[in-house]
Amino acid sequence: MHICIYWGFFGLFFFHALEGYVSEVIFSNYMSTLNPFMALRNIAGVMVMTGVGIAIYRRKTNFRLKQISKHHDYLAIVLLALVMISGFGLEAAKIISSGVFDDMVAEYGFMDYDEELPALKAVWQEKFNVHFPGETIPVTPEIMELGWMVNEDNCAACHSNPRWAFVSYPVSIAMTPFADFFNRNRLDLLLLNIHFLSCFIALAYLPFSKFLHILTTPISLIISGLAGQQIKRDENKASRRVFDLSACIQCGTCTTHCAVGPLFEIFNNQWVFPSERVTHIRESAWGRPMDKESRDAFSQGSFICTMCNKCSQVCTAGMNLQDIWKETRVQLAEEFLPDPVIRIRELCNKHQSEKAGLKAPVVLKPGKNPVVESLKKSLQAGAFSQCYTCLTCTSTCPVVDITGEINELGSAPHQVIHALILGQTDLAKNASIVWNCLTCYKCQENCPQGVRITDVFYQLKNMVHQQEFGI
Repeated sequence: MHICIYWGFFGLFFFHALEGYVSEVIFSNYMSTLNPFMALRNIAGVMVMTGVGIAIYRRKTNFRLKQISKHHDYLAIVLLALVMISGFGLEAAKIISSGVFDDMVAEYGFMDYDEELPALKAVWQEKFNVHFPGETIPVTPEIMELGWMVNEDNCAACHSNPRWAFVSYPVSIAMTPFADFFNRNRLDLLLLNIHFLSCFIALAYLPFSKFLHILTTPISLIISGLAGQQIKRDENKASRRVFDLSACIQCGTCTTHCAVGPLFEIFNNQWVFPSERVTHIRESAWGRPMDKESRDAFSQGSFICTMCNKCSQVCTAGMNLQDIWKETRVQLAEEFLPDPVIRIRELCNKHQSEKAGLKAPVVLKPGKNPVVESLKKSLQAGAFSQCYTCLTCTSTCPVVDITGEINELGSAPHQVIHALILGQTDLAKNASIVWNCLTCYKCQENCPQGVRITDVFYQLKNMVHQQEFGI
């Protein structure tokens, strides 16, 4: 899709719109009505239309893209389609236009207007699909032979047969029933104005739309190719973020591959999606305000992210999205919008401090614990009772590796699983490792018994959240 739109539009912009500065300089015999230029122009237009068609199809059939598509996405598609359709329509109208033929003869023709001009009209009517309203032009073999001679002397150097315009020529044939109306009212001039205005609006809209990535994405890709994601100096990171925010093409690839994207169905929060967060961060950089409710929703979407960096790995624009997420979280924390997990942990610590000195010793209660039974029935956490204390999860945990602490109860993953097996759900829910977990899934991936440890931690957090907030 992007290759078709980019290279097709690139060809039309430089070799058609700027033909006086590019094509005529590069090609000494350039004429827009000669081949191969006429055919190449149609090829470029077909490429853009193919890209637009793919874009429409993707946004109608891709579930995630349908959820994140906004008015500006469809506006970009409509503008591109209008530019292309008006362009093909204009070329088709020129093919059938007697007015264009008359202007050409008046400016370039050197012939006998009484004998040679009717013969030339006969050739252009029969072979070039020009229509002359109100005129009856005789067509005989002698007239056609003379017409071809006049065409060779006056027109062939500048005009190839329009059949080479393999899209516009069939469109001109489709216009044939309305050719007299078109020619009498010079609707080719109307189409010229429509085409010019649509191109002008599209170019004027470019800096304020997703079209800007045509200029910024190549810069981002160059930076990514040269420096990768290992940029150490803070000022360089800031510059990289500026380029990246403008380079986003809003293709939705990051959202399609986002590990927490399905949570949109639970929270109905558009900022769960990475592509939507990038859009908001860019708008915030432009100074657009946001109310408190939206700010809280954006904070939730930002901190739900597991920082798995998959979005950066699949980004077609080469963006370092993880660095943007880190900086966003820092700014949200400074604005007193910390990670929801941090809020719950602080609330739990507050409750624990209020109950200090009132803690009873750990007692193994006989019988079934309802919380443990609930966990056993859970699809995510149902396998925790298969643990046989091999400590593989603790050995692979980066949090344990950094802190070096496994003596304190609840500081290591295996201790949480053991507490659940013993029915000590309060110890499990208050364990520090549950709230310090990076959700890297290393413990879960390396467990020989297939215990879904990280999923158990998620479910414990959800239990505490429901217990504290009732949702």
